[in-house]
Amino acid sequence: MTVAATTPPALAKSDHTPPGNPCAKGNGNPCNGNNGNAGAQGNAGHGTSYSTPDPFTVPRPEIENRGAYISQIGDSNDATIVQSADTAYARIRQDGDGNHARVEQKEDATSYADLKQDGDDNDAEILQQGLTGNVAYLTQSGNGNHARATQSAGATAENGAILTQTGSDNRMSLLQDGNDNQAILTQDGDANTMSAQQLGDANRLVWQQSGNGLTDLQITQSGGASMQISQSN
Repeated sequence: MTVAATTPPALAKSDHTPPGNPCAKGNGNPCNGNNGNAGAQGNAGHGTSYSTPDPFTVPRPEIENRGAYISQIGDSNDATIVQSADTAYARIRQDGDGNHARVEQKEDATSYADLKQDGDDNDAEILQQGLTGNVAYLTQSGNGNHARATQSAGATAENGAILTQTGSDNRMSLLQDGNDNQAILTQDGDANTMSAQQLGDANRLVWQQSGNGLTDLQITQSGGASMQISQSN
């Protein structure tokens, strides 16, 4: 599976000389002929190693002509799509007021879900169990903004998710369980609470938060792991 993201700044890189380097400025230990003060060379020092994910893309499905589509404008707005067919596609659009959306997909092939909520309470849940892979897009703009996504794939299958929240309370949680988990999680403005769990091999996570109540990092990765984290206010 290929999710497209711009290449973010690398993590955990520093131009400073590591502690214990005998050649560092101000160390009196011998280095390159500089006898200085007597003493043993310092230890090499230990640090945390981070891996930054390569740019990746979550593909749009090529099956948009065979799926379920719901569009709602104004007032309470409650929508649910449940699919069990092979390679199914679900799309929900909600604009204004209550806005509750849920997609449940249990497929023998790949599951695709695309949810967008604009304004007011905005509560969304995606549950995907595609044996050959799962793809989820979820966008919430303004007001309540509570998003939950769970993706469970087969032993050799892939999960991809792009979840975005803009403005207001912004609560987001993601659980991915599969062989190749890829996620881009973005919150922009206001409360901003976010958690991510990636279980399996080849995990890649981009975590972006800006403005107001930035959460403590709540990230779990097992197996191969790489991540990029950006927080700013």
